[in-house]
Amino acid sequence: MPSPRPRPARLFILAALLAALLPSLALGWAGIQHMHITRAAARNVPNEMVGFRAFARPMVYPSMFPDLWRLWDAAEGPRHYFEPDRLPPGFDLGALSTDRLHAFRNQLSVKPDLLGIGPWTINDLMEDMTEAMRTNDWMWAARCGSALAHYLGDLHMPLHCTRNYNGQETGQYGVHHRVESDMTKSFVGSQDILPPPAVYLDEPFRAIMGWCLESADAAVEILTADRAATAVAEGATDSETYYLKLWELTSDIILERLSSAAGNLSSIYYTAWVNAGRPAIPEPFEELPVFSIFSGVGIDPPEFENRQRSSQQRKYDLIIWSVMGAICVIVIASSLYRGAKLRKALKAK
Repeated sequence: MPSPRPRPARLFILAALLAALLPSLALGWAGIQHMHITRAAARNVPNEMVGFRAFARPMVYPSMFPDLWRLWDAAEGPRHYFEPDRLPPGFDLGALSTDRLHAFRNQLSVKPDLLGIGPWTINDLMEDMTEAMRTNDWMWAARCGSALAHYLGDLHMPLHCTRNYNGQETGQYGVHHRVESDMTKSFVGSQDILPPPAVYLDEPFRAIMGWCLESADAAVEILTADRAATAVAEGATDSETYYLKLWELTSDIILERLSSAAGNLSSIYYTAWVNAGRPAIPEPFEELPVFSIFSGVGIDPPEFENRQRSSQQRKYDLIIWSVMGAICVIVIASSLYRGAKLRKALKAK
């Protein structure tokens, strides 16, 4: 049985490679933003739940894991998005059943992997978190809370709530990565995420659907802004001119979505705790397991995790990870350099 302890160096390398080498995947916010959202949300719970704030530390890094699980689990993808523009105009999302199977069998004509199942995933995990708190299973509560932080964060990323998620339908291919990773990493810091106070949610599923619709509306504005910024930059979407213009046009949207994600996540945590009967909150764990709460996959390829490695294999692995680490250093240095240049240019405007 592989150790459940995340190895920081390998996790760092995997996360960096994920961001650097797989831009074609429709991933959510860059990993650092998922961490910012999770930390801000855990610290934003009401004073009566103050003990939960310390859970921010062990839950932060695992909030990135679902993007890594997605590499090894084919069923993981649809949990990260919901595309209401695939439904008829005026479709009443609030009337959908909280039972995902019932909704797709009886109320929806779009397949789950096309529409996405993000809202049901969040709602189910909130209920699992409630039951875990009620039965004093705080490890499972923390794992559910960390995972749902990722999915909720994704549904606050506007391009996760539109069928045109990467501009592929309007000749804007690559906009997803430009917005959620390149631009956001360059201009947004943890101090910019200002969540509203947590509130108790009487109808969590209806609230989640409302958040999706807000993101869907914002997606239209972001795609419009991308076209404008591309025109100003004369098609050079990797240029300083493009990113400065895109940030000028979308900064309010991005900061609102990130702050709302943190605030709404803290409301989910608070609602789960209240529904559990307001149980006493223990001291937090040092760390959480890396394995998927759905399929059991980890953050390494399954064959890497399961095989018995010989001394020669371990040496081979060391060489591979060293090369990957070197690539990551280059990638991260390049990203930091781009971000510094963009921030300097923004201040000079």
